[in-house]
Amino acid sequence: MMKKTLVAPFMQLSMILALALVGAQTMSAQSANSVEGTWSVAVTVVDCTTGVLIRNVRSLQMFSHDGTITETAFTASRGISVGKWSHTGGKSFSDQFWFFRYTPTGTFASLAEGLDAITLSSDGSTFTSVGTVQDFDANGNLISTGCVTHAATRLTPTPPNK
Repeated sequence: MMKKTLVAPFMQLSMILALALVGAQTMSAQSANSVEGTWSVAVTVVDCTTGVLIRNVRSLQMFSHDGTITETAFTASRGISVGKWSHTGGKSFSDQFWFFRYTPTGTFASLAEGLDAITLSSDGSTFTSVGTVQDFDANGNLISTGCVTHAATRLTPTPPNK
């Protein structure tokens, strides 16, 4: 039981370190006109009908040059997100990604799909987004939908001291 409990945090820590490394390597490709790079994100999920808060989550999101997105969140009840992003014009972008949710015992609970419309700030240091997250059971049946907002800040590596 202890071995299973330690695997998820270890995998999440490994992903966070990998995101930081890749983010540092892609800094030269970033500009004020692209979401490309690594972001610290505050995620808020509410019931789309009532507006009642479902959860707040912190995450790290990495938008890669090839149009892929990878995300890890600060919760043991879900896995790493993988997906794609695209530029839709000006400072606007969209993304689509998927991740697994787990029960408290670590078994499959659902497959979640997120869709977001992203607006980059004028200086490219922050973005906001609105979207949805839908959960599907093992047979592909929709079991829930939440409305999502993101408030993100670009992470930039600190140059080493010389």
